[in-house]
Amino acid sequence: MKRALLLAVTLVMAACQTPPTQPAHYQHASQITQWQMSGRLGYRTASDGGSANFDWRQRPREGRIHFSGPLGMGSAELSWQSRQATLKTAKGDYQAASPGELAWHLTGFWLPVSALEYWARGLPWPGAPATTAYDDGHRLSHLDQLGWSLDFDRYDTVAGVALPHRIKASQQGNRFTLLIKDWQPGQ
Repeated sequence: MKRALLLAVTLVMAACQTPPTQPAHYQHASQITQWQMSGRLGYRTASDGGSANFDWRQRPREGRIHFSGPLGMGSAELSWQSRQATLKTAKGDYQAASPGELAWHLTGFWLPVSALEYWARGLPWPGAPATTAYDDGHRLSHLDQLGWSLDFDRYDTVAGVALPHRIKASQQGNRFTLLIKDWQPGQ
């Protein structure tokens, strides 16, 4: 009787356990539609420059980037969803139709956040013509798009796919570097 009771309790306990989740694996960066990443953004214009740490959480059709550090505004949060974007800073709150419009308040230049969602994955943005170059591993190494010239010179394999870890971009004297320290696709 005791053995039967012990066996029943063991089976019930085993049934209640949830199996460990396996990290998602992808065949191509275009399959990644949501992620969490963190790193550092540096920028320079003809009259200004700065850098900040960032935490970026992306979902289909919406995103949020939290900036902290000496960006000229202390910490800031840029969030967006379809046709509406908000920037919250110590100096005030701003709203616009797109996150790119609000990125100007942080950097002093137009930063195409919608395109950056693709560039961060090592992909050209499908919304505009592009000139591309690929390395021997078939990874995007150079991209000219929307007036920006971008170099992708560091990749690492995350969740089965090569993802950029450093992107250097320039446009008419404006520059930014995106250093991605932690990629978490599917989060």
